[in-house]
Amino acid sequence: MQTQSQIQSQVQVMSQKQIQSLEILSLSSTDLREAIYKAAEENPALEIVKDKLESGVDLRKRSTIHDGTKLSSIHSKELDNASDTFQATLESRADEKEPLKDHLLHQLNMIDLSDAEQALGERLIHNLDDRGFHQLAPVSLLDSKDIKQNEAMLGRMLDLIQGFDPTGTCTSGPEESLLVQARGKNAPELVLFILDGHLSFLDPPIASKAQKKIESYIQKQKSLFGSDTSKIDSLEVNEKSVEEAITFIKTLEPFPAGNFSTSQTQFASPDIYIEEKGDDTGEIPETELNKENLYSAGGKIWKIRLTNETLPELSINQDFINSLELSGINEKERKMMEKNIKQAQEFMLTLELRKSTLERAAIQILKHQAEFFTSGPGHIRPFLQSELASLLEVHESTVSRLANGKYIECQWGFYELKYFFSHASSTSTSGQNTSKEAVLHKIEKILTEHQNDKKPLSDSKLCSLLEEEGIQIARRTVAKYRSQLNIGSSYSR
Repeated sequence: MQTQSQIQSQVQVMSQKQIQSLEILSLSSTDLREAIYKAAEENPALEIVKDKLESGVDLRKRSTIHDGTKLSSIHSKELDNASDTFQATLESRADEKEPLKDHLLHQLNMIDLSDAEQALGERLIHNLDDRGFHQLAPVSLLDSKDIKQNEAMLGRMLDLIQGFDPTGTCTSGPEESLLVQARGKNAPELVLFILDGHLSFLDPPIASKAQKKIESYIQKQKSLFGSDTSKIDSLEVNEKSVEEAITFIKTLEPFPAGNFSTSQTQFASPDIYIEEKGDDTGEIPETELNKENLYSAGGKIWKIRLTNETLPELSINQDFINSLELSGINEKERKMMEKNIKQAQEFMLTLELRKSTLERAAIQILKHQAEFFTSGPGHIRPFLQSELASLLEVHESTVSRLANGKYIECQWGFYELKYFFSHASSTSTSGQNTSKEAVLHKIEKILTEHQNDKKPLSDSKLCSLLEEEGIQIARRTVAKYRSQLNIGSSYSR
């Protein structure tokens, strides 16, 4: 007996504008420059009027008159004065675009895992090829000497890593990757059915033809004696539902690791400068400080500057706007030109949103990690991306995109934004949490101080010395962190 039921669900669908905003937010300064030039090439209403880093570049300057809708990449004389220093920094910092494995390992290390889970997770990630797919069968990576590593743990670790950013890596290939992505987006049952071994039904991706193939398969399954058809009985198959499934699948990425590289050399440049300007005497109101991009944290006054001098200066092309008033333009051409102007304005607003979000994130990082900016490495406090997302009132995935490939320059050096996120690794004797980064720094410092000892420090002794400094941590965790520092055990030192 077949019954019909109606289920009401709420699904959030992102607009193209929102998708573009997230894509722009995730770009590094170098990639953003390329995106801006690409946008200017594709949209005649968008004009690059100035690029400080280009000499004799063929800018798309069509008029010296502008409509006031302008995005400037250089906002003050102070940034102009810093341009020479910045250019030297840009030329001296050759950096590999973050490899996929490093990106995944960073996320793995942010999670509190057992030794067995950590080891298996690292093996799974190192087993991936450049596209993010398995090279060896995952089951072959289980350590037969560790009874805690079994197929149940393997399944949990696969699910965990497949859910990392970018979603859909650590899979067998494009089809499984699409299925993982679809599940993560609560896709309709028909989409999951197609991606679960039936992607060939979409060859060609024409709804009417795919519908016939799916219906034929369902009828054949129902005719087989003893066949379990529970998974297909509830499928709604008609031309409209199949067309919607095809449209949904087209939004997925069969090669989610495409934005990562292990060979392309790029130049890394700071997106944010944080400079100490003096002690906070409390004489200047916070509202007055903020007008000058000055902020109070840790008893000091700090200056936050976004380094936008690598970005071209954009404007809406006034000649393009004026051409709308010309006679002889038909309605179709007019609508296309108005669409180009709207897209150009939205693109520029998206750049401003990226700037605003990055600046707000920098302020929160400064306030939360004031001890680091005052005292240097080894003073990172526990701070999760989810906490920053809550403070900024954005989704955690937005913070993940924001942190990717962005750098902060301060008096202590050049740091990726991800450096400032760390989970609590231990509890101090005073009851306060200590970040993993701070514990790693302390372990490295202690081992360096005792490197000439006749008898190398054991993990147990190291554990005791950490406790003397107020850090309570398990011996097995000390061993794991020591290994992550590429320091051998006391037997091998």
